[in-house]
Amino acid sequence: MAKSQAAKLSDSFRAALAAAVSNMDDAALFTLRSELSVIRGVVAGGKDKALVASVERALSAVGRFHTFASEVKGFVVSRDFSKKASLFDIGSIGVLALENYLTAERKSLFRLLMSGLSEGLAFAASRQYIYGSTAVLDGLYRTNSAALYDDLWALATEIRGPLDEKIAREVQQGLDAFFKQLAQPGVPVDRRVAAIYQMYGILVLVRGADLLKRLSGS
Repeated sequence: MAKSQAAKLSDSFRAALAAAVSNMDDAALFTLRSELSVIRGVVAGGKDKALVASVERALSAVGRFHTFASEVKGFVVSRDFSKKASLFDIGSIGVLALENYLTAERKSLFRLLMSGLSEGLAFAASRQYIYGSTAVLDGLYRTNSAALYDDLWALATEIRGPLDEKIAREVQQGLDAFFKQLAQPGVPVDRRVAAIYQMYGILVLVRGADLLKRLSGS
């Protein structure tokens, strides 16, 4: 791919990613998926297999997050969503500053994501969100927490490369601590859902940052 073409794709995607980080609504996520689909169409069949794989991983992350967000919002909207919008305000988490990710070395992306685990939990714990029946939300949490755990492990091995046992145990300790803390009996399901939502958002951001770095190297 010509550098000029890669630059144009990068600029359009960066703008869509920035908009999505600040406003993770249906319109922003659809635009982000649309830009990713354009990039996939351009790079398909190209020689840079790592770039093709990065696009697919970013699309997959955005797609899963979009589905989860739509399910959660569809449930919450009937319970006075406007007063609980902070549940979805992932841009309020300081670690999500876009430039933190776009200027970081690729090997630092997972470290940034890990720092988002504790900050996301603190953010969720500081707010009250949802009232009424929580059975549906509990089902969403259980399904998506398991999928997100696998996604985070996959991200760790992709970014860090082959892990020796010491590093693998460090990753295990960090991820398991996050999910075990969420699973504590005293943690309300609304707070669990908020934390999973925020981590999905951070995962999207890391995948997007990785893709931008690969485009800039095309």
